[in-house]
Amino acid sequence: MKIMKERLEDKIKDFLIRERISMVGIASLCYLPSVPDTFSPQTVLKNAASVICYGVPIPKGIMYTDAYEDLLYWRYCNMTYRFLDIASNNLCLLLEKEAVSVPVYGCYPWKIVDREFWGLLPLVYWAEQAGLGTLTKCGLLGTPEYGTRILLGGVVTTAELEPTESLNEGFCPADCFKCIEACPVQAIDKSGKVDHNCCIRYAHENPLLYNLLTTEEIKEKYSFETLVNTAGVDDHGTYTCFECMKVCPFNR
Repeated sequence: MKIMKERLEDKIKDFLIRERISMVGIASLCYLPSVPDTFSPQTVLKNAASVICYGVPIPKGIMYTDAYEDLLYWRYCNMTYRFLDIASNNLCLLLEKEAVSVPVYGCYPWKIVDREFWGLLPLVYWAEQAGLGTLTKCGLLGTPEYGTRILLGGVVTTAELEPTESLNEGFCPADCFKCIEACPVQAIDKSGKVDHNCCIRYAHENPLLYNLLTTEEIKEKYSFETLVNTAGVDDHGTYTCFECMKVCPFNR
Protein backbone atom coordinates (compact mmCIF):
# COMPACT_ATOMS: atom_id res chain seq x y z
CA MET A 1 0.00 0.00 0.00
CA LYS A 2 2.85 2.40 0.84
CA ILE A 3 4.43 1.85 -2.59
CA MET A 4 1.10 2.55 -4.29
CA LYS A 5 0.78 5.88 -2.47
CA GLU A 6 4.28 6.93 -3.47
CA ARG A 7 3.55 6.07 -7.08
CA LEU A 8 0.36 8.10 -7.00
CA GLU A 9 2.15 11.13 -5.57
CA ASP A 10 4.85 10.84 -8.21
CA LYS A 11 2.15 10.50 -10.86
CA ILE A 12 0.54 13.73 -9.67
CA LYS A 13 3.82 15.67 -9.61
CA ASP A 14 4.93 14.32 -12.98
CA PHE A 15 1.60 15.29 -14.53
CA LEU A 16 1.78 18.84 -13.18
CA ILE A 17 5.41 19.23 -14.26
CA ARG A 18 4.41 18.18 -17.78
CA GLU A 19 1.78 20.92 -17.58
CA ARG A 20 4.63 23.36 -16.71
CA ILE A 21 3.47 23.68 -13.12
CA SER A 22 6.52 23.17 -10.92
CA MET A 23 5.19 24.48 -7.58
CA VAL A 24 3.31 21.53 -6.04
CA GLY A 25 2.40 20.68 -2.45
CA ILE A 26 0.06 18.28 -0.65
CA ALA A 27 -1.81 18.92 2.59
CA SER A 28 -3.53 16.33 4.76
CA LEU A 29 -6.88 17.41 6.13
CA CYS A 30 -6.79 19.25 9.42
CA TYR A 31 -8.70 22.01 11.18
CA LEU A 32 -7.76 25.50 9.98
CA PRO A 33 -9.15 28.18 12.32
CA SER A 34 -9.10 30.84 9.59
CA VAL A 35 -11.45 28.84 7.35
CA PRO A 36 -15.19 28.56 8.17
CA ASP A 37 -16.62 25.02 8.14
CA THR A 38 -18.76 26.01 5.14
CA PHE A 39 -15.58 26.22 3.04
CA SER A 40 -13.79 23.13 4.33
CA PRO A 41 -12.66 20.30 2.03
CA GLN A 42 -15.26 17.99 3.61
CA THR A 43 -17.99 20.34 2.41
CA VAL A 44 -16.70 20.00 -1.15
CA LEU A 45 -16.08 16.24 -0.87
CA LYS A 46 -17.47 14.26 2.08
CA ASN A 47 -14.66 11.69 2.33
CA ALA A 48 -11.85 14.08 1.41
CA ALA A 49 -8.41 13.09 2.72
CA SER A 50 -5.93 15.42 0.95
CA VAL A 51 -5.71 18.78 -0.77
CA ILE A 52 -3.28 19.08 -3.70
CA CYS A 53 -2.14 22.68 -4.24
CA TYR A 54 -0.05 24.15 -7.01
CA GLY A 55 0.95 27.55 -8.27
CA VAL A 56 2.27 29.52 -11.23
CA PRO A 57 4.29 32.74 -10.81
CA ILE A 58 3.39 36.04 -12.45
CA PRO A 59 6.37 37.25 -14.55
CA LYS A 60 8.27 39.99 -12.76
CA GLY A 61 8.35 42.08 -15.93
CA ILE A 62 4.55 42.47 -15.91
CA MET A 63 4.71 44.06 -12.47
CA TYR A 64 7.44 46.54 -13.30
CA THR A 65 6.90 47.38 -16.96
CA ASP A 66 7.02 51.05 -17.92
CA ALA A 67 3.54 51.08 -19.46
CA TYR A 68 0.25 49.14 -19.60
CA GLU A 69 0.95 47.14 -16.43
CA ASP A 70 -2.76 46.97 -15.52
CA LEU A 71 -3.72 45.59 -18.93
CA LEU A 72 -0.86 43.10 -18.94
CA TYR A 73 -1.63 41.97 -15.39
CA TRP A 74 -5.32 41.47 -16.17
CA ARG A 75 -4.59 39.51 -19.33
CA TYR A 76 -2.01 37.29 -17.65
CA CYS A 77 -4.42 36.44 -14.82
CA ASN A 78 -7.19 35.87 -17.36
CA MET A 79 -5.16 33.30 -19.29
CA THR A 80 -3.37 31.68 -16.36
CA TYR A 81 -6.45 31.04 -14.24
CA ARG A 82 -8.02 29.28 -17.23
CA PHE A 83 -4.82 27.25 -17.63
CA LEU A 84 -4.82 26.29 -13.93
CA ASP A 85 -8.52 25.41 -14.01
CA ILE A 86 -8.03 23.11 -17.00
CA ALA A 87 -5.05 21.47 -15.27
CA SER A 88 -7.26 20.87 -12.20
CA ASN A 89 -9.97 19.28 -14.36
CA ASN A 90 -7.44 16.99 -16.05
CA LEU A 91 -5.77 16.03 -12.79
CA CYS A 92 -9.14 14.90 -11.41
CA LEU A 93 -9.63 12.72 -14.50
CA LEU A 94 -6.11 11.31 -14.07
CA LEU A 95 -6.90 10.30 -10.48
CA GLU A 96 -10.30 8.72 -11.18
CA LYS A 97 -9.04 5.14 -11.06
CA GLU A 98 -7.43 5.76 -7.68
CA ALA A 99 -9.78 8.17 -5.91
CA VAL A 100 -12.69 10.57 -6.15
CA SER A 101 -11.36 14.07 -6.79
CA VAL A 102 -12.90 17.53 -7.22
CA PRO A 103 -11.22 20.54 -8.90
CA VAL A 104 -10.72 23.70 -6.86
CA TYR A 105 -10.74 26.62 -9.27
CA GLY A 106 -8.31 29.44 -8.69
CA CYS A 107 -10.72 32.35 -9.05
CA TYR A 108 -14.45 31.99 -9.69
CA PRO A 109 -16.98 30.88 -8.50
CA TRP A 110 -17.21 32.96 -5.33
CA LYS A 111 -19.52 32.60 -2.37
CA ILE A 112 -20.45 35.75 -0.47
CA VAL A 113 -21.10 35.45 3.27
CA ASP A 114 -21.64 38.51 5.48
CA ARG A 115 -20.27 40.71 2.68
CA GLU A 116 -17.06 38.67 2.53
CA PHE A 117 -15.91 36.95 -0.67
CA TRP A 118 -14.81 33.33 -0.37
CA GLY A 119 -13.62 30.74 -2.85
CA LEU A 120 -15.40 27.40 -2.54
CA LEU A 121 -12.20 26.26 -0.85
CA PRO A 122 -9.78 29.08 0.10
CA LEU A 123 -6.62 27.81 -1.57
CA VAL A 124 -4.22 30.27 0.03
CA TYR A 125 -4.66 28.64 3.46
CA TRP A 126 -4.24 25.12 2.11
CA ALA A 127 -1.24 26.15 -0.01
CA GLU A 128 0.41 27.35 3.21
CA GLN A 129 -0.43 24.03 4.86
CA ALA A 130 1.02 22.21 1.83
CA GLY A 131 4.34 24.03 2.16
CA LEU A 132 4.19 26.24 -0.93
CA GLY A 133 4.73 29.38 1.15
CA THR A 134 3.37 31.35 4.09
CA LEU A 135 0.62 33.93 4.44
CA THR A 136 1.66 37.57 4.27
CA LYS A 137 0.20 40.74 5.76
CA CYS A 138 -1.66 41.48 2.53
CA GLY A 139 -3.38 38.08 2.60
CA LEU A 140 -1.44 36.64 -0.34
CA LEU A 141 0.80 33.60 -0.25
CA GLY A 142 4.48 34.49 0.00
CA THR A 143 7.11 32.15 -1.40
CA PRO A 144 10.91 32.27 -1.06
CA GLU A 145 11.46 32.17 -4.82
CA TYR A 146 8.60 34.26 -6.25
CA GLY A 147 7.44 36.53 -3.43
CA THR A 148 3.68 37.12 -3.51
CA ARG A 149 3.29 36.96 -7.29
CA ILE A 150 1.61 33.53 -7.32
CA LEU A 151 -1.67 32.30 -8.83
CA LEU A 152 -3.04 29.10 -7.29
CA GLY A 153 -5.03 26.04 -8.33
CA GLY A 154 -5.92 22.83 -6.54
CA VAL A 155 -7.75 19.53 -6.19
CA VAL A 156 -9.53 17.92 -3.23
CA THR A 157 -9.26 14.14 -3.25
CA THR A 158 -10.18 11.06 -1.23
CA ALA A 159 -6.65 9.71 -1.83
CA GLU A 160 -4.60 9.59 1.37
CA LEU A 161 -1.43 11.21 0.09
CA GLU A 162 1.84 11.85 1.90
CA PRO A 163 1.81 15.56 2.86
CA THR A 164 4.67 17.90 2.06
CA GLU A 165 6.28 19.81 4.91
CA SER A 166 5.07 23.29 5.81
CA LEU A 167 7.59 26.13 5.92
CA ASN A 168 8.69 26.88 9.48
CA GLU A 169 9.52 30.57 9.10
CA GLY A 170 7.14 33.40 8.33
CA PHE A 171 7.56 35.41 5.16
CA CYS A 172 6.94 39.03 6.14
CA PRO A 173 9.49 41.00 8.15
CA ALA A 174 7.82 42.23 11.33
CA ASP A 175 8.73 45.85 10.61
CA CYS A 176 7.60 45.96 6.95
CA PHE A 177 4.23 47.57 6.22
CA LYS A 178 4.71 48.60 2.59
CA CYS A 179 1.65 46.69 1.32
CA ILE A 180 -0.53 48.23 4.03
CA GLU A 181 0.67 51.75 3.22
CA ALA A 182 0.27 51.25 -0.54
CA CYS A 183 -3.31 49.94 -0.50
CA PRO A 184 -5.47 52.68 -2.11
CA VAL A 185 -8.61 51.68 -0.18
CA GLN A 186 -6.93 50.77 3.15
CA ALA A 187 -8.19 47.20 2.91
CA ILE A 188 -5.26 45.82 4.99
CA ASP A 189 -4.69 46.57 8.67
CA LYS A 190 -1.50 46.05 10.66
CA SER A 191 -2.85 42.90 12.32
CA GLY A 192 -2.81 41.24 8.90
CA LYS A 193 -6.58 41.17 8.51
CA VAL A 194 -7.69 41.94 4.96
CA ASP A 195 -11.09 43.36 4.05
CA HIS A 196 -11.57 41.25 0.93
CA ASN A 197 -14.94 42.84 0.21
CA CYS A 198 -13.29 46.28 0.05
CA CYS A 199 -10.32 44.95 -1.96
CA ILE A 200 -12.33 43.03 -4.56
CA ARG A 201 -14.90 45.76 -5.11
CA TYR A 202 -12.10 48.24 -5.81
CA ALA A 203 -9.74 46.01 -7.79
CA HIS A 204 -12.24 44.24 -10.07
CA GLU A 205 -13.79 46.59 -12.60
CA ASN A 206 -16.38 44.93 -14.78
CA PRO A 207 -18.71 46.97 -17.03
CA LEU A 208 -21.04 43.99 -17.49
CA LEU A 209 -21.49 43.59 -13.73
CA TYR A 210 -22.09 47.34 -13.38
CA ASN A 211 -24.90 47.20 -15.94
CA LEU A 212 -26.45 44.16 -14.30
CA LEU A 213 -26.44 45.87 -10.91
CA THR A 214 -28.07 49.02 -12.27
CA THR A 215 -30.99 47.11 -13.81
CA GLU A 216 -33.66 46.80 -11.12
CA GLU A 217 -35.49 43.90 -12.79
CA ILE A 218 -32.28 41.82 -12.87
CA LYS A 219 -31.32 42.78 -9.31
CA GLU A 220 -34.72 41.66 -8.04
CA LYS A 221 -34.56 38.33 -9.85
CA TYR A 222 -30.95 37.29 -9.12
CA SER A 223 -28.69 37.46 -6.07
CA PHE A 224 -25.51 39.55 -6.12
CA GLU A 225 -23.54 36.31 -5.83
CA THR A 226 -25.15 34.96 -9.02
CA LEU A 227 -24.54 38.20 -10.88
CA VAL A 228 -20.89 38.54 -9.90
CA ASN A 229 -20.14 34.93 -10.85
CA THR A 230 -22.02 35.25 -14.15
CA ALA A 231 -20.29 38.50 -15.10
CA GLY A 232 -16.83 37.34 -14.05
CA VAL A 233 -16.65 33.75 -15.16
CA ASP A 234 -15.56 34.45 -18.74
CA ASP A 235 -12.77 36.90 -17.95
CA HIS A 236 -11.94 36.14 -14.31
CA GLY A 237 -12.60 39.76 -13.45
CA THR A 238 -10.90 42.84 -14.80
CA TYR A 239 -7.99 43.20 -12.39
CA THR A 240 -6.97 46.83 -12.07
CA CYS A 241 -5.03 46.96 -8.80
CA PHE A 242 -2.01 45.02 -7.55
CA GLU A 243 -0.27 47.76 -5.58
CA CYS A 244 0.44 45.41 -2.66
CA MET A 245 2.41 43.15 -5.02
CA LYS A 246 4.33 45.99 -6.67
CA VAL A 247 5.69 47.36 -3.38
CA CYS A 248 6.57 44.02 -1.78
CA PRO A 249 10.40 43.90 -1.45
CA PHE A 250 10.42 40.15 -2.16
CA ASN A 251 8.87 40.65 -5.59
CA ARG A 252 11.81 42.74 -6.73
